[in-house]
Amino acid sequence: MKYKNLKNLIVLLALICLTINISLGQENNIINKTKSQLKLTESNQMFYQGNIKTALLNYKEIIASNPLNSKAQFGAARCYYRLNDYYNAKYHVEMAFKNDPKTDEDLHYLMAEVYFRLGALEKSKINYEKYKITCSKQKFKEYSIDLKLRQLEYSNTTLNYSNEKITITNMGPMINSKGPEYAPSISNDGKYLMFTSRRPDTKGGNVDQYYDHQYFSDIYLSKWDSVSNNWSKPTNKLGKINTEFYDASLSFKPDNSIIIYRNIMDVTKSGDIYEASYSKNDSWSSPKPILYKNKAISNKINSSYFESSASITEDESYIYFVSERVSGFGKTDIYCVKKEGKNYLEPENLGNKINSSGDEKCVFIHPSGKLLFFTSNGRNESVGSYDVYYCTGGYGNWSDPKNIGRPINTTLEEKTINISKDGNTAFVGGYYNINNQGDVDLYKIDISSLNLLKK
Repeated sequence: MKYKNLKNLIVLLALICLTINISLGQENNIINKTKSQLKLTESNQMFYQGNIKTALLNYKEIIASNPLNSKAQFGAARCYYRLNDYYNAKYHVEMAFKNDPKTDEDLHYLMAEVYFRLGALEKSKINYEKYKITCSKQKFKEYSIDLKLRQLEYSNTTLNYSNEKITITNMGPMINSKGPEYAPSISNDGKYLMFTSRRPDTKGGNVDQYYDHQYFSDIYLSKWDSVSNNWSKPTNKLGKINTEFYDASLSFKPDNSIIIYRNIMDVTKSGDIYEASYSKNDSWSSPKPILYKNKAISNKINSSYFESSASITEDESYIYFVSERVSGFGKTDIYCVKKEGKNYLEPENLGNKINSSGDEKCVFIHPSGKLLFFTSNGRNESVGSYDVYYCTGGYGNWSDPKNIGRPINTTLEEKTINISKDGNTAFVGGYYNINNQGDVDLYKIDISSLNLLKK
């Protein structure tokens, strides 16, 4: 009898312990889920604040403890996409879809974008069309879904039309670093190369904590060495041209002075266009707003809105620039200021033949004034989002923009371009994955086969 009671007591105690363990396990699961949710919320906030790299680390930490967390997989995919790592973005967005096809309302949109970048055009189309059915009217318009479907169709039709005579060459480790290099500009005499970089030795060495947590940009200058037949080591020690904030190269003036972009806290309006003169003793003047001697016109070029690019003809009769002012046809448009006699006239929009409902960026006018280049993400004839386009003719008589085609344009993004005076060489900031040194690199492209100056 005592043995039986003892046995029952042991069973009872075991049941009590099991109940306690189950209860503790459930409590731990609740705690872990709460911690995971808090970390996910924190990571999402970081992403929207532009702190992409830290957000990614947090998403990956959540995934390490629970690979089935579809929201963390989706978050990681978004981060990798923003960091231009499309293969990892593909892996994580597919995992998110596998775990939960309804993870996020933008899941199919992100899948479409990733597949587009990787050249998987049919998969991209399928996902854009799925997103088109489910998304809100606001996002349908905001993301320009119909435009992207038209661009997909154009990209697909150009797959077999890559110009094999065009050669693309990475400008190598002397010019390119592990950080981003973009906005190349070659002087008319071919002796100077100017570009923008976000590398550790930028002035101040600070990062943008309120945007993307990368180094602020500086302007770098390299000289052509005719003896070694190569570019010299670039320098950002250019007097007072660079600041501790955003400085970017735009173009050379005929006398090798430079037109630059500045965005200095509490100084510039919303990013403005400046110029700086150069003397033969390698000294630079302090940058001043473009056409500062004509303050009335200068203030009409540099508005209260964002101005990001400018280029001038060799005779200085025309200045082309990019602005996001509200008078445009899209987000940012190309404008022109014409010189008559000694005075410049009011800025004028180049019209909807050139400007689209999207963004026109990185305008470059050939020294002759008869060849206009720019990049755009708002045209139907697009290999992939931002492409390079050109017009022939000249002021008041520009042809319809023409896509420069493959292999210069890809399903990735080509945002900055500059052309040599002889029209045979293009300098592009892009993602061609040809001996790339790190992020976006500078490339030298032989375009002599296009015979652009003869058109």
